[in-house]
Amino acid sequence: MILKTIFITSIALASATRAEELSLTVEGAASYAVSHNPALSAARLRIEEARGRLDAAGLRSNPEVEFEFRQNPRAPERSFALAWMQKFPVTARLHFEKAISRAELAAAESEVRDTGRKLAGEVRVAAISLLALSKERELRKLQIANSEELVKLASGRVKSGEASAVDAALVELESKQLGTQLFQLDAKRAALLGELRPLLGVGAGAELEISGTLDKPEDLPAKGTSPGARGDYLAAQATAEAAKQSVDLAKANKWADFSAGFSAEHSRTEDMPDGLKNDMMLGLKFSLPLPIWNNNDGRVREAAATAARTEKEVHALAMQISSEAAAARAEMAALSRVVADIDEKLIPLAKQIEEQLRAGYASGQTPLAEVIRARGKRFEFEAQRLDALRDYHLARAKYQTAIGDSTAAKKTKSRK
Repeated sequence: MILKTIFITSIALASATRAEELSLTVEGAASYAVSHNPALSAARLRIEEARGRLDAAGLRSNPEVEFEFRQNPRAPERSFALAWMQKFPVTARLHFEKAISRAELAAAESEVRDTGRKLAGEVRVAAISLLALSKERELRKLQIANSEELVKLASGRVKSGEASAVDAALVELESKQLGTQLFQLDAKRAALLGELRPLLGVGAGAELEISGTLDKPEDLPAKGTSPGARGDYLAAQATAEAAKQSVDLAKANKWADFSAGFSAEHSRTEDMPDGLKNDMMLGLKFSLPLPIWNNNDGRVREAAATAARTEKEVHALAMQISSEAAAARAEMAALSRVVADIDEKLIPLAKQIEEQLRAGYASGQTPLAEVIRARGKRFEFEAQRLDALRDYHLARAKYQTAIGDSTAAKKTKSRK
């Protein structure tokens, strides 16, 4: 029985450990964050709050019941009265209140959607940076392997008296420097993972890996974008609609609700010489507040100014969205040309020159310093290409964020 319990517990712990090991693509990480981020889950409760306000808006006031009892302390005379009153709106105030709450609900839904858009953008940036760090680490390892090869070659020539020991020491020093750079890249990776984990909603001890590659630049997206896909734009439109309805509500509130109802009164009075007598009275009650001292003009002007401001903010946001998308697209185009130029011209030429110099060094015709400089230039071009490719994908992520793309296809995969 004890062995069985231990076995089941071990399986449960192993399953829990595997559940915390995630391998995500860039888009898979964005989708995972939208589904699991705790801050976004909390923000979704704002929608329920807005739904509750909508349910409470546009309702009539509760009726009022009045009761009055009077007793003559010197005689057996007494009376009691019962009245029932209900308030009714003179204007369409309740309709406007409901319309405002409905617009506020739409704004809350759009704001949560916009929070997801921003979250997906942050996750894409962090995931792309992690992929670029992995590729940079691979590049540094290639540089180290190349340096070690040169160290062996230089050491052999030193032993044969064909080269100085300084050349070999110089190459070995460069190899150790590259090893130090690997540690620096590991520190950057740890920092990026520390930023990414809370965005994904995973614990600090979870094993996280960003898989995939930084693909070569592809065809650029079409020019122009519709701001209607952005949550903040939809929220601004809903806010403007609520402000517009608030103007009508302020005008409607010029007239307060009128009250109507009925009353019943029973009295027992003494009528000499007949004695005590019972009387019953029925009546109707009506009251209407008159807008004499406060006609709500100040609130109307305030609401009108707010409506005009929110309308202008919608237009300004539309221009900002178009500008963000256009700038990100232009950046993608420029970086795409940079990557293509390095791939087609610079790296092939640098490799050709390096191979020629290495052959010349092997035959004793070229100094080692020239070989090292040529190799360094090639790796410099490869590093520039990696930087440009990383920046291209970051610009692409900015473009996706600008056009409101937060519905990434789920590509989450648990690593067994």
